[in-house]
Amino acid sequence: RDSQPLGEVIRSSIESAPMTLKSNEMDIVLSSINFLKELVSSLTSLSLEALGEVQRDAIVSVIASIKHAVQTDVIITAITSTCVGISPREVLQPLTDLMRVILMFSQWSDIEASVSIAINCGQFQLGDEAKSVALQAFKKCTESEYITANFRKMISDMWEMHQTDDTGTIAGGEAVLDFVQRYKGG
Repeated sequence: RDSQPLGEVIRSSIESAPMTLKSNEMDIVLSSINFLKELVSSLTSLSLEALGEVQRDAIVSVIASIKHAVQTDVIITAITSTCVGISPREVLQPLTDLMRVILMFSQWSDIEASVSIAINCGQFQLGDEAKSVALQAFKKCTESEYITANFRKMISDMWEMHQTDDTGTIAGGEAVLDFVQRYKGG
C-alpha cells in the first residue's frame, strides 16, 4: 500500500517472529524460520550502490530495524528455545540453522547482550561452566566460519540434557561435566 512506510510489512513480520517461533503449529514455526533465514541471508548480499541517496537512506533504515530485531528478540528466542529444550525436536535443527545464519551475519558486540540474556535465562539448568562453554561457542561463530557439525551437536546436546529429569544433566552432574569437557575450547 502507498500509505505504508517503506519496509512496514517486513518490520511487522520480524516483530511477530519471536511469537511465531514459539507456535504450536509446526508449519507456522518452520515457515517463520525459513522466512527469517532467507531475509538475513539476503541482507548479507544486498548492494545499495546503484541506489540514489534518498532511496539508500530509506533502505538503510529498514535494514537497521531488521538487523536490530534479528539480533535481539529473534536470536534470544532461538537460543532459549533450543538450548533449554523448549522447542519440539522437529524444529531443533532448523532453529539451529537460523542461529547459524544470524551468528554469521553478526558481530559479537552486536549480539553479546542478547546471547547472554538467552543463556542466563532461569530455565538453563546446566550450570555456569556449561553457560561459559556455550557463550564461547556462540562468540566463535560470529568471529569465524566456525559453524560446524560440532556446534550443531552442542546445541542438540544441550536440548537433550534439558529433556530428562536425570540428575546427571543438572549442573555438576556427570553428563554436564562430559558436555563441558567435550566442547570447552571449541
